[in-house]
Amino acid sequence: MRNLMSVVGLVGLVGASFSAPAISAEQNEVDTRHLSKVGIEVLSTEPGEIDGYVRAVTNQGMFYVSDDGERLISGNVFDITGSEPENLSEAGMAKVRLKMLKGFENDMIVYPAENEKYQVTIFTDTTCGYCQRLHENMDSYHAEGITIKYLAFPRGGMSSKGGQQLQTVWCADDKKAAITAFKEDENYSGDSSCSNPVAEHYQLGKSFGVSGTPAIILPDGRLVPGALPASRLIAEIKKGESQ
Repeated sequence: MRNLMSVVGLVGLVGASFSAPAISAEQNEVDTRHLSKVGIEVLSTEPGEIDGYVRAVTNQGMFYVSDDGERLISGNVFDITGSEPENLSEAGMAKVRLKMLKGFENDMIVYPAENEKYQVTIFTDTTCGYCQRLHENMDSYHAEGITIKYLAFPRGGMSSKGGQQLQTVWCADDKKAAITAFKEDENYSGDSSCSNPVAEHYQLGKSFGVSGTPAIILPDGRLVPGALPASRLIAEIKKGESQ
């Protein structure tokens, strides 16, 4: 099966496929026969910002799909009528992310701030240098009242070193000790063959548009890539509050 990512740079593409529970209250059905040919599974659809297209959340991110399922657009739609451009696609995806995250609350590794003001969810990989740096600076986020909640995202796939380590972490009785050991490059032996949610976390991240780690989901559902220091993270959170 040809992978979509080899052709995702094209604006128009023949495509379609439908499955999984709907996320949005208003479901717009599309013919998904062509999307399945390029490995796309539609998770939910909503009215789109482009006439004749729906906004589809898929196993490979967000796309706009024509009503007849014969064209696909990859990219963001901006409203440029205001004082500065507004990313309508990201605004729509932010709401979807928050809804979908609710089903994973019990799977997260949580580092609560003593005087919590905000919660952020971070897709992390134990082999990612920036993720390691973020983890080392946990106290700085807590000092700002930010609770950190981890989900797994093995950048190299489930069979990679990170994939194996993350499965070991989510199989461990003490997940915090396991994830810290791996992020500090310490020896840690454990089981990675238990029933664990890492594959589901990985697919969730891809549906959100995550392509690297760390990837931070802010309280308003926006996705911010990179290991933002606490001061910049607070500024991004407050930016969302003011909009």
